Amino acid sequence: MNDNSPTPAIAATPPVLALRGVGLCMGGRTLFADVSATVGAGQMLGIAGESGSGKTSLLRAILGFVPTSAGAIEVCGLPLDAAHVDALRRLTAYVPQELMPLAATGHDLVALTHSLGANRNVATAATAAAAGYGAVAPQPVAEVLASLGLEPSVLDLTVAKLSGGQRQRILIAAALALPKPLILLDEPTSALDAETAQLTTDTLLATLRREQRAAVVVSHSERVLAACTATLTIQA
Repeated sequence: MNDNSPTPAIAATPPVLALRGVGLCMGGRTLFADVSATVGAGQMLGIAGESGSGKTSLLRAILGFVPTSAGAIEVCGLPLDAAHVDALRRLTAYVPQELMPLAATGHDLVALTHSLGANRNVATAATAAAAGYGAVAPQPVAEVLASLGLEPSVLDLTVAKLSGGQRQRILIAAALALPKPLILLDEPTSALDAETAQLTTDTLLATLRREQRAAVVVSHSERVLAACTATLTIQA
């Protein structure tokens, strides 16, 4: 017997991040307007623009720490609004450009990264994985450090003995060890030499693809931006 009933449609998985006509004003000044982009699992979006154009503010807006003046933001299909902002932060890891206060050792830098308001709660990570985001469990911090060219023993050093590049890679490793589908990175290679910056970028991309996660990277580095899946230039 022939079954001529229509085949049920399969719902497409929403992008990990969607920016739809986003605008941002601060102090009565428009930083940018009508910013739109999508980032899928395994992809990395580069954010370029002049200093003061609002690149870091865009990362903070995605986390709900800076209110937008227009448009919409979604993470894993959830809208950024008062009802969902906590859930969005549970799905997002944040890597600041620098994190020094109260850190005595490399271990403290990891702990501080995990204690940031955007990084604390990972309770919905299992839900995200079930929906197809972050399908592979992240590696432990020590393994990520090794892939970034650092021995795990670097965590035993005092912060005063760590170079700027070592500190940056520890922050990146700490964020990648969190089971979150979206990672936001602010100038993650600014203190690295060209060879180490390339290794870090390659490792980040490989991790995103292997674990089906997505990243947004603010950078002035042409090398980093060229490695991204797509690039968005912020203009006032």
